[in-house]
Amino acid sequence: MNKFGSLNIKIALLLSGVIIVFLILYYTQVLVDQIQQREKQIADLYAKSLEYMANDTIAGEYSFVFTQILTKIDFPIIATDKDYKSADFYINIDLDTIKMSKKEINDYLLKEAKKMTEINPPFKVSVKDTLILKYVNYGQSSLVTKLKYFPVVALIVGAIFILLGYTGFSYIKKNEQSSIWVGLSRETAHQLGTPLSSLFGWVEILKTLENNSQQLDEITDDIEKDVDKLKMIAGRFSKIGSKPELKKENLFEVIDSVSHYFEKRIPTLTSIDGQKTKKINIEINCDKNIYVKINRDLFEWVIENLLKNSFDAIDKNNGKIDFNVTEREKEFSIDVTDNGRGIDKKVRKDIFRPGYSTKKRGWGLGLSLSKRIIEDYHKGKLNLIDSNTEEGTVFRIKLNKNITEVEK
Repeated sequence: MNKFGSLNIKIALLLSGVIIVFLILYYTQVLVDQIQQREKQIADLYAKSLEYMANDTIAGEYSFVFTQILTKIDFPIIATDKDYKSADFYINIDLDTIKMSKKEINDYLLKEAKKMTEINPPFKVSVKDTLILKYVNYGQSSLVTKLKYFPVVALIVGAIFILLGYTGFSYIKKNEQSSIWVGLSRETAHQLGTPLSSLFGWVEILKTLENNSQQLDEITDDIEKDVDKLKMIAGRFSKIGSKPELKKENLFEVIDSVSHYFEKRIPTLTSIDGQKTKKINIEINCDKNIYVKINRDLFEWVIENLLKNSFDAIDKNNGKIDFNVTEREKEFSIDVTDNGRGIDKKVRKDIFRPGYSTKKRGWGLGLSLSKRIIEDYHKGKLNLIDSNTEEGTVFRIKLNKNITEVEK
């Protein structure tokens, strides 16, 4: 699945979740409104029954009020006088009538009645619509309360489910990517092992030749350097997937050693149309007393990848690559600047994605590996700062000072 397909699935899941939440909220609110309307009608019926009895001048049978209405009520009701000084009647209120005095019961009921008026307006019980005798105060049933809290509970459970799902998905995806990198790295290390052994044998044979001229010595030295380079590459790949050891290294010397190795090989490594070679000047602007805690093999790999990208991007004979090291309050910044072609704005977001490459023969692993080395193993940052067709490209490496030291 490509990046855009994965993104579309995440957006679809998010929208589906939002729609489901809104449907739950809407349906719950409809139920709450219906139940509250029913409770309002029952409370109103009870108040009208009391009013009818208060206005009836002829004694009658009113048992239906207590048998047909009160038994149907499942929410709290408190009837008080017009001045809220005494509570005449209540139902569905939990009271310990044995331990509480009449005054305590009355004070508690009045307090609860005033709370009910904040939720629902009370109904009046009056004589001939003029003299108010009582107020019927009513609250909410336990069912309404539960329904009101239901969306909150559903949201919390849904959020936890989504969080666990996202965490699990991210963990699985990260493990899959890590397995790919580890497998690729170890297989490469294994493949490089055979030619390395052979090259070591040829070097020893060359050293034993009688015609040991100065030119032969230089060739032998260069072969040794390349053999050491291959050995270092195999060592780098074998370290991917395991925790590398960080040691204090001189930052200037590390960058200079990589630059010096490539300066001699620029004409053979890079060319324009396979004919014209490029002259590229590498300049290092760095305090020679800065020491950083790094894994040298892996960090040199990052510098090499950035240099190679710059070599490929420079399509002029007067190429230039600058390393500018700046000390900040909590970190060291290493800006790698070239005057090459630059990177198109449309593809900048993809340059660190594994497998993406603008080169016909590229594997798309250099920058993604470099980013992982800096961020996962050195706890720093590797970002593209700027790039345009006129001035070239700037990559920035950030190393935290809490794992680095400056030697005074």
